[in-house]
Amino acid sequence: MLAPRPDSRTALGQRVLSRVSLWSVQCHQLRRKIRSKVASCTTDFSEMAAVITVVGLAAVSGAKTTTELPSFLFLLGDDIGWADFSYNGGNASSPNIDAWTKADGTITLMDFHSGGTVCSPTRASVLTGRTPFRDCVFGVYGCSDMTECVPNFPFAPQRTFTIADAVREASPDYFSMHYGKWHLGSFYNDSVDLGGFASSPVTHGFDDFNSTVEVAPTATTNCQCRTDWDSQCLFGHYHKPTHCGGGPNPGGPSLPEGCCFNYWWRNDSVEHAVSNLTSFVPQDDSKYLADSFTRFLERRDTDGHKPFLAQISFHNCHIPFIGTNSTREQCVQGEICPKDGGFSDTQLDFYACLNELDSSVGLVLTALEKFGYRENTMIWFTTDNGPEVNCPPEGICSPSHFSGGPGSAGPLRGRKRDTWEGGHRVPGIISWPAIIKGSRKVWDTVITHDFLPTIMDVLKVERPKSQQAWALDGISVMPLLRGNSLLNRCTGHLYNNGDNKGYRCGKWKLVNGSKSCANDDCKAGNYLLYDLSTDLGERTNVAAQNPEILQSMITNLTEWYASVQHSIQNESMCPGNSPSGGGMGPLGPPGNSSACTWVTGRLNGGGGPSNFIQANATSKEECCGLCANTHGCVASVYYGSKLAPSPTLQACNLRDNYRMAEGKYLVCVQPKANRLDKTTYSSG
Repeated sequence: MLAPRPDSRTALGQRVLSRVSLWSVQCHQLRRKIRSKVASCTTDFSEMAAVITVVGLAAVSGAKTTTELPSFLFLLGDDIGWADFSYNGGNASSPNIDAWTKADGTITLMDFHSGGTVCSPTRASVLTGRTPFRDCVFGVYGCSDMTECVPNFPFAPQRTFTIADAVREASPDYFSMHYGKWHLGSFYNDSVDLGGFASSPVTHGFDDFNSTVEVAPTATTNCQCRTDWDSQCLFGHYHKPTHCGGGPNPGGPSLPEGCCFNYWWRNDSVEHAVSNLTSFVPQDDSKYLADSFTRFLERRDTDGHKPFLAQISFHNCHIPFIGTNSTREQCVQGEICPKDGGFSDTQLDFYACLNELDSSVGLVLTALEKFGYRENTMIWFTTDNGPEVNCPPEGICSPSHFSGGPGSAGPLRGRKRDTWEGGHRVPGIISWPAIIKGSRKVWDTVITHDFLPTIMDVLKVERPKSQQAWALDGISVMPLLRGNSLLNRCTGHLYNNGDNKGYRCGKWKLVNGSKSCANDDCKAGNYLLYDLSTDLGERTNVAAQNPEILQSMITNLTEWYASVQHSIQNESMCPGNSPSGGGMGPLGPPGNSSACTWVTGRLNGGGGPSNFIQANATSKEECCGLCANTHGCVASVYYGSKLAPSPTLQACNLRDNYRMAEGKYLVCVQPKANRLDKTTYSSG
């Protein structure tokens, strides 16, 4: 079990540091009161002597004082495209973020990427510095609240080292907080007893949290958790509850099932070691999070101006995105949106949601300034993936698409879930005035994996010995922050249990299947190669013109994917459960088998949670072989090109749980002796 580093300072050192901390706070508070550019202040000679003493101690021990330790803040939006903010051509006004990109100490990253192409995987990558599949995060977790379901999400079951562990290792003065959307498992500390997994922020190293389990509305978030709040719900363009997941509502049978989205925090004195919010969240959920963080900063400042690590994961602007009435009206009047835009009801909600997020980011930056943390806090801002609503059959959206799917990836191909750039190239800002000089825009490749390695570099901490040989996909970006360029690097993206893959090395991008693809030319198995230096929109496949580069990229992708499989089996030792509750790991290698018991029919989900993988196969034997080589697959159905019930459904459908139904398809039931069971898979 990961544990804090013992504090080796002497009692004398502790007293001296305590004196210096007090003196620093008094000085800091005085500077705030007089609001001048006073560089230093002292109360008497003894205080000055304490400072001199502790500087000497720090020089000998290499330790940093509380006031020297930097703070770390990760701000995460949701389902927002590369070109959604006005600094990059977006329709919604984002004046606070725009001003931030121009402020001293800020870098705007035009080649920034989320670690996943959907919600949960990116959130895992921020914490661990690793491709999320390595830590058993193959997809998303779908349940609104623990009171409505049995959470079953085994994120990092071997307790992969996280950002919260890193700051605790560096100094006991740090306190770590998670705010907003967690989406990585259950908050209950006894979830195992209920048939699930315990996977809260505290499980993964944070000291505390004020978070929702999963998705939540961006307005009147918890309004359907109690009958006396229900009348205050805002539903926006949806006009009804949506994206609800789970069973009976804890607020009573008159409220819709799965529609209580509530905030929770640590409380070791009650059942499950968590308590939930018993007051109504105001209309603007992002402002609730900004206000909560502001109160946290005030407490840290009062308690000796101690450093912190925090992640604020806003719900803006995931479905259900709902703008408040006043902000929607501002958009209609052209105050925060282009005049005479003729926007749909959906667009009004989305642009209002973006503007409210911008206002809350402004509140966060103001709070950091107010309490004296702005100068020495490293802040990252991004979003978890590209914009919602895919554009089949080739990942290129028509103009009419945006009235119902308003997020913008600009010239990029693809959207959320896609391995094309639009699925994972997202807005990116890093600021740290104490280190970054001036403001600039860069095209260096940075990814959410890089947050942890950068913190480790700053604090000079390492992963525990038991994990030092584990794969780490991220790098420290401190050279970039200090004014240098990063070297070209290779990064990968996975979706659909690994059936869709994207791989990037410098200017070259390889795509092997993407969610929006419904045509044969871009399906998994057909490798597409793009030169992003001349084709950022990935419109021209240059594989035929560059056969050596294509082969090199395929080789690199194959080796990287093999290392991911090694992590799944030998590092995290993932149990046979995908985040959706099913029992399949990533798609196994191809092969032919006639061991199936073939029947005619079709497959439905079985008596429990069901997971499926769509795959390409040219014969029923190949489909059978894929099932035999994929952990947890118990049955498959071979459609063939002529029998497929829809143009987007691939020829072979693998399932971990099923029941037979009438149909015309070839169904293969795997003999038990031919299945890859959990033991085989976990042991590698």
